[in-house]
Amino acid sequence: MNQAILTLKIDKTPHQRDVEKLRGYISSLKSEEVLLHNHIDDYDFRYKAPLIQYKLINNQLGVVAYDKGVQILETIYPTLNTLNLKGETVPITSKALDTKPLTFEVSTQLHRYKLQTPWIAINQENYKRYRAGEFDLNRQMQNNILSNFKDLGIRIDQQIMCNGKFEPTTIVLKDTKLIAFFGEFVTNIDIPNYMGVGKRKSIGYGTLIKID
Repeated sequence: MNQAILTLKIDKTPHQRDVEKLRGYISSLKSEEVLLHNHIDDYDFRYKAPLIQYKLINNQLGVVAYDKGVQILETIYPTLNTLNLKGETVPITSKALDTKPLTFEVSTQLHRYKLQTPWIAINQENYKRYRAGEFDLNRQMQNNILSNFKDLGIRIDQQIMCNGKFEPTTIVLKDTKLIAFFGEFVTNIDIPNYMGVGKRKSIGYGTLIKID
């Protein structure tokens, strides 16, 4: 299984709101490809982990693809010369696409990661547990990582370990305030850079970076 990382340089500093605009534009180039947007039709949604994720990578707009999403990204890459970000035409000054085998596995060593973007770990159902101090964020990170394994079709037979420190922050999504988290953790899983965990990872939330 491969991972592809696309970076797009433009003549302005992109922000998180531009990531959603990027997703909308690239999805429009091949709207028949469900993996670009995860909408099967007007009523049905693909609920597995997104195989194509839109992000900010080193202060540039980026796209990360896995498995079947890699081929779709490689097909689109040569056609990308400008972006239409919700009506604003933006020239691409440089671009790069790096494809390599995916390394996502249980490790004999511990690895340290940081959350480059806010991790949306809590939904309405477990918010009360969090407020009461009864919600284990380490266990939630374990579950999120395990979910990524399952959605990529990778079987593991060892327990996932996670021990971290997470600090809450407030984000606004579609005019709704949500609690999310920054932080660092150690785990026995070798996770590829820029993989997302938690909710809304398709638009760059919960992006992980290895720091050792």
